[in-house]
Amino acid sequence: MMGQGIRQLFLLLALDVYTQVTVGQEISLKYDLLEQQSRETFVGNVAVDSLLKANVTQDELDRMKFQILTQSSKDASYFMIHEKSSTIKTASVLDREVLCEFEVQCVLEFSVAVYKQDPQHSNQLDLFKIFAIKVNILDANDNAPTFPQSQVSLNVQESVPVDFVLLTSGAVDPDMGVNNSIQSYTLKPSNEMFGLKEIKNIDGSTDLGLVVRYKLDRETLDFYQVEIVAKDGGFPQRSGIVLVNITVIDDNDNRPTFSQAKYDAAVPENHPVGKSVLTLSAQDLDINENGEFTFSFNSRVPQKIKDKFAVNETSGEIYTISDIDFEEEENYQFLVEVKDKGREPKSSTSIVNISVLDVNDNAPQINVNLLPDGTDILESAEVGRYVANFAVSDLDSGANGKIQCQVLGEFFKIEEIFTNMYKVTIKSPLDYESKHMHDVTIQCQDQGIPQHQNTSSFVINVLDVNDNNPVFLQSIYRATIMENNPPNEVIATVEAVDKDSDLAGKVTYFMHTDGSDNFQVHPTSGVVTVKKSLDREINPVILFHVNASDAGNPQLKSSTLIRLTLEDENDNTPKFKKSHFEFYVIEEQKNLPTVGRLFAEDPDAGPNGQFSFDFASPRYPEFILDYDTGLLKAGMLDRELKTVYNFNVTVTDKGNPPRSSLALVTVHVLDANDNMPRIIYPDNHNNTIQVMYTTPKDSVIARVKADDIDEGNNSVLSFYIHKVEPSKPDLFKMNAATGELIIAKTMHLYDSDSYRLVLGVKNGVFTMYANLNVIITVSNNTVLGPQSPGSGESNIIIVIAIVVVTVILSVAIIAAICIVRYVDRHRQFQKKSKQETQIDLKKQESLTTESSQFTEIKSRNKKEVSFSLSDDDSMNISSLTNITSFSSYLKNPHSTYSVDGKLTEGPQACSSILTNNSLHSDLSKDNLTEKNLNTLYHQQVQSPWLQQLQEKARRGDPMLRKSEDDDSEMSAESATSDSGRGGSEDDINSNRGNPMSDSEYNCQCLV
Repeated sequence: MMGQGIRQLFLLLALDVYTQVTVGQEISLKYDLLEQQSRETFVGNVAVDSLLKANVTQDELDRMKFQILTQSSKDASYFMIHEKSSTIKTASVLDREVLCEFEVQCVLEFSVAVYKQDPQHSNQLDLFKIFAIKVNILDANDNAPTFPQSQVSLNVQESVPVDFVLLTSGAVDPDMGVNNSIQSYTLKPSNEMFGLKEIKNIDGSTDLGLVVRYKLDRETLDFYQVEIVAKDGGFPQRSGIVLVNITVIDDNDNRPTFSQAKYDAAVPENHPVGKSVLTLSAQDLDINENGEFTFSFNSRVPQKIKDKFAVNETSGEIYTISDIDFEEEENYQFLVEVKDKGREPKSSTSIVNISVLDVNDNAPQINVNLLPDGTDILESAEVGRYVANFAVSDLDSGANGKIQCQVLGEFFKIEEIFTNMYKVTIKSPLDYESKHMHDVTIQCQDQGIPQHQNTSSFVINVLDVNDNNPVFLQSIYRATIMENNPPNEVIATVEAVDKDSDLAGKVTYFMHTDGSDNFQVHPTSGVVTVKKSLDREINPVILFHVNASDAGNPQLKSSTLIRLTLEDENDNTPKFKKSHFEFYVIEEQKNLPTVGRLFAEDPDAGPNGQFSFDFASPRYPEFILDYDTGLLKAGMLDRELKTVYNFNVTVTDKGNPPRSSLALVTVHVLDANDNMPRIIYPDNHNNTIQVMYTTPKDSVIARVKADDIDEGNNSVLSFYIHKVEPSKPDLFKMNAATGELIIAKTMHLYDSDSYRLVLGVKNGVFTMYANLNVIITVSNNTVLGPQSPGSGESNIIIVIAIVVVTVILSVAIIAAICIVRYVDRHRQFQKKSKQETQIDLKKQESLTTESSQFTEIKSRNKKEVSFSLSDDDSMNISSLTNITSFSSYLKNPHSTYSVDGKLTEGPQACSSILTNNSLHSDLSKDNLTEKNLNTLYHQQVQSPWLQQLQEKARRGDPMLRKSEDDDSEMSAESATSDSGRGGSEDDINSNRGNPMSDSEYNCQCLV
C-alpha cells in the first residue's frame, strides 16, 4: 500500500515538472515510413512517443484533444490523427518520387496541437502543447532505370584514334535509395569494337561513352549495333536497355567549339517572356557546309527547361518562352550543343547556368488557429495568457521571404514558438470599463523591396472584474531647487486618478521608503516638500517615489518617480590632490622639458568648479607653469649649481567670491653624464710593475684606480685592456668591474719580457686611457733585458737542451753504480754462503747481542753538475745547480723503514732535485741495532745473507765495517718489525721462513 502511495507521489511530481514547461516549447517527433503503403498505415502515437502519456495521469490524458494544424503545412493533408488516442495514420498512398522528385531525402513536416480541457468547464479548451512532426519517406525500389530514348544513333568518323569516346545519355532511375539507384552499366557484346565508359557530369547526371578499341575502317564495316544495359541495386533488381546504332562516316575533322566552356547568367524572376537571357558563340575551322553550324539544346536537356527557354539555332540567343518563378526553381543548368552542317556533322557541348533572382512578388500568408471553446476572456486575465496561435509563410527567399509580424494595438503581443509559428498572448491588463471588446489584428510583412504585407483579425470579448489602480498623470516629475535649501520647501505636486467609483476611486498619497527620510507628501493634495537642507556635492540628483492607493478591497496601489536636481553654490574650495608635489628632471635639457603636472579638484559645478594654477613665493625664473592645465616645465638647469628647488603654487576657482588653496612643489635636479672619468693609477709617475714568470694563473698583479664625479649609474666605471705591446692578447685579462689586472694563463720562461699595456676606463659616454708597463722576470733579482728578435727563443732552447743532457747523464751514472754494486754483492754472497753453517738458536742470541755494534748502514753517492750561460747570451740566468742524491734499500714484502727510523709502506726511492741554489743533502745515518736484526731474522730466518751477516757480527769481522763503507750509497735502512706473535726454537729452526732471493735486493732510483 505504501509503495503504491510513493508511486502516485512520484507521478504527481513528474506531472508537475512536465506541466511547468512553456506552452510554446517545440517538441519534435521523427518517424520513418516506407512509400507506396496503403491508406491508414500506422505512423506513430504522439502521446506515447513524446512521453506525454508517461508524464500525465490518465484523467488528464482523457481531457486532452489532438489536432493536426492543416493551415501551417502543405504536408499535413497526407496524414490524419485520432483526436483522443493521438495515433497518426496516412490519409492516402504516398509516392516518394511524386512528393520529393530528385531529392536525396524526403521529409514531410506538419504540426500537431494538444488542447487540454478545463476541469471546471468541460467545453473550454486551452493550448497545452504543439509537436513538430517529421516523417521521413523511405524509398522503395519501384522504378526501373530508363534511358531517354530506347534507340540511339551515333556517327563516328573513321579517322578517330583508338580510345576515342562516343557520348550518349545515361539512364535515369527516379528511386533515390543507396541501392535502389543505378549501380552498373554493361555493354553487349562486350568484346567487340567498342568498350563502355561511365562519365559523371557536373550536374550529377551520367553520360555513357563508347570507347573505340580498335582502328575503324569504313570500307570494311560502316555500321555497328550494341546494347547498353543499366541495372540498379534494389530487390528485386530492375534494369533498362538502350539500343545504340553506330555509323562510321568519312572525315569531317573539325568540330565547332564554343567560345566558353561554361556560360553563366542571372535574371530576375519577372524577366519578360521572349527577352534574351544570353547569347552563345562558337567557331568552326572548316569551310562551306562543314564550317556552318547551328545551336540547340543537348538531347539530355529535360523538358521542364525546354518549357522555359529556347535557343535560336542561328544566332545562339537563349531567351525565355514562359514565365520563370524563383519560388518554383532557383537555378537552371543544362547543356547546349553546337553542330556543324557537314555530311557527318560534328558537335560540341557547353554548360549554361542561369540563376533566377528572387523578386518580392509574394505577400506573407497568415493562418490563425483559435481556441475550440471561444474567445471570451476575463479582464483580470494575467499578462502572458494564451489567446490563439498562427502560422505564417512566404514563398519568396532571402530578405523577400523574411517575415516580421506584430499585433496592432496595445493589449496583445505575439511570441515566437518556433520558426514562422507564433502565439498571441495578453500584453497588458484588459479593462472592461474602458473597452468591452477587442478586435485583434495580426499584421505580417516581408523585408523585400517593395515590401508586401498581409493582415488577419479575430475578436476577443472582455468579461468585467474590479481591476483599476490609481494612475499618476505623469510617470516622472522633474523639479529643481538650490542646494542648502531651507526645510519644508515645496518641490512638486503630484496627482493620480482612479477610474473606479466610490471608495475604490478615492486616492491617498504617501511616501515610498526610498524618499521618506528627506521628503514628505500631503495625503490628499499631493504636495511634496523637503524635510531638511540638501547638499549637491553629496548627491546632485535625487530620485525617489511617491505612492498612491485607493480604498478598494483589495487595496490597489501605484507609484510615480520624482527626479530632483540640486543647483550648485560656490561652497567648496579647490584642493590639490597632494599637499606636496615632488618632481625629478635631468639637468642641462633644452626645449623646455616637462617637469610634471599639478592636479587639483573642486566638487562644485560650472564656474564654481573651474580653477587655474599660479606660482606663489618664492618664484624661480627657471620654471614655467601653464595656468589652465597645471603643466610645469623647466629651462636650463645645472645640478652642480643647485640640486633642489622648493616653491609654493596656488589653485583658485572662478566662483563669486573665488576660493583658493596652496601646495608645496619640490623639484629634484638629476645628474646627466657630463663628466669624464679620472684615472688615479697608473699615472705618469707610477706606471711600471715587475712580475715573476712563475706567478700562478688568475693572480691579480695590479688594480686600476679611477673615479667619476657624476652620480648613480653615470659614475659606474668599466675597465678593459685596450692594447698590449708586444701583442700577446691571451697573457693578461682584466676584471671589468673592479679594474683588477689578472694573469690569464700559466706563464713559461719564454713569456719573460717587458710589455706595455694601454688600459681603458669608460663610464658609458666618455673613455680615458693610461699606460702600464709590466715586466715578466725570471727570478726575484733577475730581469730580462731587451732582446733581439728571436734571441729569447734560442736561449730557452739552449737551457732546455742542457737540462735534458744533465738528467740523462745522471740517470746513466746511477744505473751503472746500481749494476756494479749488485754484481759485487752477489759474488760475495755466493763465495761466503758455502762457508757458513746453520746458525742455532744460541748463536742467534749472540748475534742479537753483538749486532748492537752496528750503528748504521749508510751510503752516499753525490754528483754535482753546474753550468751557466756565456756572457754572449742576451739572457741573464742565475746559476742552476743540479744536485742528485740516490738511496738504495732492501725490499721487504711487508714493510720498510725510512732514514729517520719510522715505519713506512712501500719502497723508499731515490730522488733527483733541480733547484736555483746549491743543495747539500746530509742524510742521517741509521743503525741496524740488535733488535732490528733479531726482528729481521724472525721474518727472513733462512736467508743466507742474514746468516752471513750474523756470523760476521758475532766474530767482529772488520769486513762488516768495510761493507758499511762500500754500502754508503744506502740512504734508507731495511728492517722488519716483530709481529708480536713470538716463536719457539723449533719454529725458528724449521726453516719455515722464506729465504731472500737475489731478486729481492733491488735498487730503485727516481730521477
